[in-house]
Amino acid sequence: MAGLIGGMFERFEARQALFFNYLPGDARQKLAEAENRYAELRVTGPEGGVFYFRFRGQRLQKLSERPDVPDEKMDKVLIDGDGINYHGGDDVLVDVINGSLSPRAAKSHGLFWTNTDRSIYDSEEFIQAFENFIDEMRMVLGGKSS
Repeated sequence: MAGLIGGMFERFEARQALFFNYLPGDARQKLAEAENRYAELRVTGPEGGVFYFRFRGQRLQKLSERPDVPDEKMDKVLIDGDGINYHGGDDVLVDVINGSLSPRAAKSHGLFWTNTDRSIYDSEEFIQAFENFIDEMRMVLGGKSS
């Protein structure tokens, strides 16, 4: 069962061509540098799960199972709750997407972790990329951008 978060990613994947074609040239260059990368996203909470992605051909592809690549070749990301304001990462991600929590606040409050050295961004670039991704995800899912 995909759950709420899995369903959102499936909708995003199916409609992502709507926004990849409108990215500025510098963003397309960064994506070209990230070609053939793999990522594991863990979102805690009952609507979350473990999701695997491959970036290929300037498209994000959600994989149905863990790819057969060594751990050192896979970027790992965790979205988790704080046990007080957010039960799990599923609550965090929904609040980030609906705009009641900014990606920057999620990162600064320790709700969003990148546990790999393979990240192609430094902290500020990563936050900006996360903000842009969430903004585009909102539009692709039929919402309004911030």
